Order: sequence, then structure tokens, then C-alpha cells
Amino acid sequence: MIGAEQFAGIASGYGDATAMAVLADGQLAKRKALVAMVLRAARTTPFADSSQAAAELLTRAEDAAGPAVAGPAVLTHPHLDAWATLCLHRLADGDADADLLGHLAAYGAAAAIEAGLPFDVTVPTVDGAACLPGLGAAAGLGPGPASVCGTAGTVRFTGSGGTVVELDGPGWRPRRTVTLPGWTVVIEDLDPYRNSYQWQPLSYLPDARAQHLEKLLADAWQLIEAGHPGHAEGIRHSVRAIVPLATPENGTMISAASRHAAGAIAVSIPDTAADLALLLIHEYMHAKLGALLDLVDLHERPGPGAPGFHAPWRLDPRPTGALLQGVYAHTGVTDYWRVRRHSPDADTRRAAAQFTYWRAMNRLAVDGLINGGELTPAGTQFSTILRATLDDWETEEIAPDIKAKTLLFVTAQTTRWLLINAQASPGEIEELTRFLRFGTPPRSLADRGAITPGAVRGPADAPGLLADLHQWLDGHTGPAEPNGPDRHTPGFMLLNDDPGGAERACLARLDADAEDDDAWIGLAVARTLAADRDGHRDLVTRLLTTRPELLRAAVSAVQREGNTNAASELVKRR
Repeated sequence: MIGAEQFAGIASGYGDATAMAVLADGQLAKRKALVAMVLRAARTTPFADSSQAAAELLTRAEDAAGPAVAGPAVLTHPHLDAWATLCLHRLADGDADADLLGHLAAYGAAAAIEAGLPFDVTVPTVDGAACLPGLGAAAGLGPGPASVCGTAGTVRFTGSGGTVVELDGPGWRPRRTVTLPGWTVVIEDLDPYRNSYQWQPLSYLPDARAQHLEKLLADAWQLIEAGHPGHAEGIRHSVRAIVPLATPENGTMISAASRHAAGAIAVSIPDTAADLALLLIHEYMHAKLGALLDLVDLHERPGPGAPGFHAPWRLDPRPTGALLQGVYAHTGVTDYWRVRRHSPDADTRRAAAQFTYWRAMNRLAVDGLINGGELTPAGTQFSTILRATLDDWETEEIAPDIKAKTLLFVTAQTTRWLLINAQASPGEIEELTRFLRFGTPPRSLADRGAITPGAVRGPADAPGLLADLHQWLDGHTGPAEPNGPDRHTPGFMLLNDDPGGAERACLARLDADAEDDDAWIGLAVARTLAADRDGHRDLVTRLLTTRPELLRAAVSAVQREGNTNAASELVKRR
């Protein structure tokens, strides 16, 4: 059970050693329960006896040396959860096999080695290697199961073809440990069940690559300790393993955490320590919240057909649980940029823009969470405390040009999301069509259209006009040169502080095609920029950022009647 003080600390975006200890106890209990569930499910299978023997070895080792077995090497090994969960699914489906269930014997052998007990077990191999969780792997054993025998301080692996590898001898691949000030972490590139992320894990790293990652980790940890002591305390008491991921072909940095691998963070190997520090904080936030959710229900399960909520970093609506995870993790990202903008080695304008961007995006998302009606009382308390952290950061000063242009980019992204996912009702379309035809003010319009997931899904990208405006997120707010010969594109005009020209260009496009979403986005930004300057927002300007799908539907309806100036006529209405 987590106490009120520990809960509040985690909800604020941080969490001290005491809070992390509570989460760790919860994960240890969860892993013991999962192993017990696997044993029960395996009772009626051909693997019952071998599974029970492996569990008994674990129990004997725990009795002989409880603290060692309860440590990160065995029962709290991050990927035990992933293995046990896969076992339960495969046993339920009737397609479990000896290799899958036999991995429990590898945990038993690792526990026996920690406890100094003699043992003789059979373990599976993957690509000729037998892995003992928390210790390492014996390679070159050939296909099929291998026997592992431990006696008098010697551990010997014997492959099905007779190949012998001794622990710490030729053919042994040790699990690499990185010792840093106040934190010891392992590079997990051996465990056969580390593929519990949406990205492909790397194979065992060559020594030079491993040493490069170790150096990056040391430098990233120095940045985190110096700039983020609150996150550093939580990381050192909860993160035990780093799983290297294969970098995608496009070179994008990727990272992941899994509810079935608490204590592990998966990352591609980035170019700089600063990038690695950002990835570590981001995924640590995900992992921490996942461990808390194993103890406390923060949200209800969405009913069938629930439309989801606006996650500003996604193109598609997200369920409450995913939005909560996103808000919490991106609060860590916001905090990273909040501190980074003061670093002497940083691009401070870019860092300030990133801080402004993520602060605004998170405020949108957390308000949607709190008002969404799907949080439990504990979830509402959690989200309210988290919002207070974001509120505190609102007082931090940002250069006015960076703040203004970054918030305009947020407006552009929000407009795009609404065009993809919001739907206007026929009655509202009719009211706005009358307004367009005759100037009759609409009587009542909903603040937001009905959310129906559109055809576009995935992380938010920046096509079209957003690609032009993306330089604002790098802190570049001055005049820009066109990417091509045309100096009359809406994006170029917005970059060069010409909202009037951008509006005219967008209206010309919309008069030709009311389904041109990129032009609606540009029009929303241009009108918002002009309104910010003159202090007046008319109905159309407000609708461009809150109900763009309604404007699009009404203009399209009038265009179908033959009016080729429908968009231009609409914006003249006040």
C-alpha cells in the first residue's frame, strides 16, 4: 500500500527513494504472483514436473540467501514479468512449449548461483546460447536444450552436442554492469525476453559499442544528477537495466518502457549524452507510472465505442490510460527542457521553444484528463497534483517572440487534429451555412465537435505548412528564406510575419477546394496571429481553432451549390 506522501510525490512528477521502494515491493510481489500463476496453469501440461522442480530450486535459494535472491539479479529481474505473462497467454492458448516453460529453470540456476547452492538443471538455448538472467549467457552450445551444473564454485554448461562452456570461461558472455556515482545499471543485451517493446532490441553488443554506451550513460547521468536531482533519486532507486534498441533506418531516436518490464528502459544509442538524458527521463516516467498503476487504479476502463481524448502529440484520439501515460511522461520531457535551456552547452533558444511547446501541450492534455470523466478519485487527485506542477512552470519567463511563435505552432497542430478527428452535426452545419449565406448568427454551437477517430493515426508529424512552421520549435523566429522559388506560400508569409498575406493565400486555396486542410491550418494560424495583435477575436477566428471541421463542412456545402468564393465570404462575417 502506498502512503499519501509517496503518492503525492510521484503525482507531482518526481518521487523519492521511499516511494520507489514501495513500487519495488509491489513489483516483487507481482513477479512472485506471476510465477505462482504459471505453475498453476502448467499443472496439467507435460511441463508440470520440470516447472515445479525449477520453482523448488528458486524457493530453496531464496530460503538460503533471501537478500541476494530478492535483489535485481533474480526475482526482480525486469523481464521475468514479460516471460511469465507470455507463459500465461501461451498456456491459455494451448501452445506453450518446453523452451518457454524451461526458462524458469534458468531463473532457478541464477538464484542457486547467488545463494551458493549446488544444482543440475536443463535450460533452453536461443541461437545456441543459454542465458541465466542477471548473470550472462553461455554461447556456442549448439541447438537444443543445455544442461547447467553448479558445484563447489564451478558452473558448467553442456550443449546437446557435448560443447562445454564454463561461467567466466571462453564462450561466456557476461552481463555488463555500469557503475556510476550513486547508481549501478546493467546493459541488458542478453535476455531472450527483452523483446517486450515495440522496437527491435540489439543483439549482444561488441565491446567497443558497449564501451561507447557506457561512456554515454556516464555523461548522461552526470547531466541528470546536476540538473535533475529529483529525477536522479528516482532513477537510481528504480532503473536497473538499459536495453539497447536498433536505430530505425531514418535515424530517429527511439525509446520505450513496458508494463511487463518494470526496472528496464529501452533506448536506441543516441549521438549525445544530452539526448540520452532526455530518453532516460522520458521512459523512467513511463516505467514509474506503470509500477504505480499496478498498485492503484487511476482510471476506469473505457466503455465500448469510447471515442478517446486529444493527446496533442498524437494524430488519433487516445484512451484515458494512454493519455495519462503520455501526460506523465511528457511532464518529464517538459522538465528536461525547462532545465536544459539554462545549460551553457545547449542551444538555449531551441530549448526554450521546446519547454514552451511541451508545457502548452501537457496543459491541454491534463485538462482533458481531468474533465474527461473517466478518472477514479485517485486518478483525479493524481492529475490535479500533476497539473499543479505544470502551473508552477507557467511563471517561468520565456522570450516573447519564442513563446508567441511556439504557441502558434501548438494552435496549428491542434487545428489539424480537430480536422482529422472531430465531426460537426448536421444541425450545426445548417446553422453555419445560414450564417455564410445570409449573415444570420448561429444560435448555439457546441464548444467541441463529436470525436470520431479519423483515418490518420500515429505520432504527430509536421507535413505541409507545419513543416514550414516547425523551425519555430527550434527557436528560429526571425525572417526566413523560402525553400523554393515561391515567396507567396502561406508558410513563408507566416514565417516572415505577414499574417494578412498568409490569410489571402489560404483563402484563395480554400475558395478552390474547401477540403484543403493545410489551408485551414494556415488560416487558423494567420487569424490567430492577427487577433493576438489587435486583441479581438471574432466568431470565425474562434471557430478556426475550436471547430475547424464545422467551418470546413459549411464552406464545402456552399461550394457544392456553385459558390466559388464561399471561404472568402465566410471570413467577412463577424
